[in-house]
Amino acid sequence: MRWRVQVLGLARLWGPEGQQARLERRAAALLSWLALQGPSPKSSLSALLWPDSSPTTARNNMRQLLRRLRLVSGGVALVEGDTERLALAAPSDVDVACLKAAIEARAYDQALESVGAEGGTLLAGFDFDDGPELARWLDGARAGIEGWVREAREARIGHLTSGGDWTAALGLAQAWARQEPESEQAGRHLIRLHYLQGDRGAALAAFELLRGVLSRELGVTPLPETLALVREVEKGMQRPTPVTRAALPLSVLRPPVLVGREAAWRQLEAGWEAGQLLFISGAPGSGKTRLAEEFASAKGRWGRIEARVGDQDVPFASQARAFRTQMARWPDVKLPDWVRTELSRILPELGETRLLPPLDSETSMLRFYDAGAVALQMLHEHEDISVADDVQYWDMASARAFTFAIGRMFDARPPGARSLRFIDCYRRGELSAYAWKHVAQLVDAGLARIVELDALTGDEVKHLVAALGLPGAESHAEDLTRYTGGNPLYVVETLKHLLETDALDQPWPQRLPPPGRVGPLIQLRLERLSALALQCARLAALAGAFFRTSLVPRVLQVTAESAHAALAELESAQVLMGERFSHDLVMEAVRAGMAPGEIRVLHGQLATTLEADPAPSILLAHHWLAAGHVERALPHLLASAHSDEQALPPEEAAEHYARAAALMSATGQREEASRARAAEARCRLQAASAARSTNLPRVPPGKAG
Repeated sequence: MRWRVQVLGLARLWGPEGQQARLERRAAALLSWLALQGPSPKSSLSALLWPDSSPTTARNNMRQLLRRLRLVSGGVALVEGDTERLALAAPSDVDVACLKAAIEARAYDQALESVGAEGGTLLAGFDFDDGPELARWLDGARAGIEGWVREAREARIGHLTSGGDWTAALGLAQAWARQEPESEQAGRHLIRLHYLQGDRGAALAAFELLRGVLSRELGVTPLPETLALVREVEKGMQRPTPVTRAALPLSVLRPPVLVGREAAWRQLEAGWEAGQLLFISGAPGSGKTRLAEEFASAKGRWGRIEARVGDQDVPFASQARAFRTQMARWPDVKLPDWVRTELSRILPELGETRLLPPLDSETSMLRFYDAGAVALQMLHEHEDISVADDVQYWDMASARAFTFAIGRMFDARPPGARSLRFIDCYRRGELSAYAWKHVAQLVDAGLARIVELDALTGDEVKHLVAALGLPGAESHAEDLTRYTGGNPLYVVETLKHLLETDALDQPWPQRLPPPGRVGPLIQLRLERLSALALQCARLAALAGAFFRTSLVPRVLQVTAESAHAALAELESAQVLMGERFSHDLVMEAVRAGMAPGEIRVLHGQLATTLEADPAPSILLAHHWLAAGHVERALPHLLASAHSDEQALPPEEAAEHYARAAALMSATGQREEASRARAAEARCRLQAASAARSTNLPRVPPGKAG
């Protein structure tokens, strides 16, 4: 028997035989919270729903609520849990949980189906004036859902429009405009789609209706973008469609053979047989990731995690991404409750961080690190090998936690037992001092092996070019070796350039960027992008590890349709792959082409947008500082320190207090700087005390994050 829960619109239950039952106010709020926030402590939920009751009364009330909820659903448990936590028994049976999952998966059709005909207002008709904290949460949740629905509608209308299905797109835009008549996004879609269908009169009538609503209800005039669209309609002009690029051959996107890595493969085999951790080091573009993936594929089941540029600025960013990657890959792995609780310090979706004590003692810190070690083991229990890419970007807090977990795993492994194997890739010479010291210690102890990748020889470049099967390419093998220095990525990028300029079957060009440097070559490819696509790439470069395609319309102030076209252009040009760059060198070329003033402006736009999400405080501080607005960065820097002091090891908070103190001193805020230094000293004292009698890895002052 499956009961479906509806909390978008009027809250009700739908039975397996079509029966309906209204949900009472607090029951609906409980189901909504669990659908959006995930499993949560029972005590905090009781306090949230009955804020004026004693803990004992609130617990009794919760018990009665769960009993009534079970009765109304015919004995089916919609909520399950134990003495400490509650969770939905089947999130897929709750409409708002389905909406959230569909948005995260960019399944916009499913997202719109989850909303239904009632418009998607969470807990419509209910208010919680008797519970201020719950009321604040509901306001935020409703705003977030409105944003999700808007994103889904934008994406779906854009997809239908680009596919030529203007009738379906118009129907969706009309439904949107009925529900949000003051929405200029919906109004612009109506105007554009009426015009595309040849009905210029309907397009202009839609504009007049929109202008009247904006004036009457909001007291504003239409945005310049709307007015520009109407002028185009009045002139009888259609908006230009983006130019599609010819797809590059698959052999160029991923060469079919691994060339020149026989000696490196033999070293990996020897390390594997010896049971060692394997490190692959080399210059950017030398093929570290490709070799690691090919070797792992030959040895068993494997998974890949990665660090990204920008992780160093946010403590535990790399580890949090790794855990999220593995939890998405293996959703059936159930972490123990105590592990989930501890990891909620870096993964808020796993619990309620504010209920945790600060990590200010040896015992609390050890428990936190132990939780990470247990999670690492459990989330990889179905895999034989874990490939970690770009470990030079790991933030120091993540590297320290991983060091501890590896030690725990080695200590706990019975002789002869199968255990998880690791292959880590990093750029030669770019590991942090802390990480390099750890790697060197493992190598000296015989527990690890470093495999260095060198450039390809002339014969190996010739073999690589021949494997690509590009007519005319083999005649350039010698010139390619000289020009690229035998770097595999440089070879491939140069061939892409020759393909895109129709020069592959011509003599070797007399004018190319300086030999051995792929950055200028990539820059030439970037110059062929449209203005908006290039701006999207620059936004992705500055946002770094926290780039999301949903940021593009909001930061750059363009329509979702325009953003979608620009992002598709970047994918076609092999600049972006989803939400990450195709290679770090492409990202570096994008950044190198930006003027300092443009960088500051874009950082400021990012900060403004991310403040509304909200984003981590340290990330907001970073963008405001990069934008040159120290005064706007300081509150976020201090908030990050306070947050870290509560939820993370104290040395992280100490670093942020120290940075805030320096900035306050530089801007003449001497009293505030003095308080920040006192807080820094307190945190460093706590860190030293907690680590004095334990083997927890420590970070030297000035190295954290």
